[in-house]
Amino acid sequence: MDQVLDMSVVEELLSFSDDGDPELLLDLIQMFLDDGPEKVRSVHEGLVAGDFDKMERAAHSLKGSSGNLGAHLLQDTCEKIQVATRRRQLEESRQLAAELDAKFAEAELALRQLHETYKP
Repeated sequence: MDQVLDMSVVEELLSFSDDGDPELLLDLIQMFLDDGPEKVRSVHEGLVAGDFDKMERAAHSLKGSSGNLGAHLLQDTCEKIQVATRRRQLEESRQLAAELDAKFAEAELALRQLHETYKP
């Protein structure tokens, strides 16, 4: 999990509560799990439609939520998608969309496991 998630970010989120209550962490994970698949889908829909702006918006949003949870590998892929879509690089965007699927699946699994660890 440490390779997929930066546990120092998780620890920082946990430190925001004086009593170690993981509510903030659990809420952020749940939002990621609820919204993340739609953002990934939007990247692919934008790719199919040739809508670089849609891809960039979805990647930007996913980059923020993954960064907030320490999923830096996913965050980096989203950043690369943003750059490729701004440059209108179709083939690069296509390759990165495939990479996005793998990085999202890894982060999703790690975050589900983390959620199970901290849920009451």
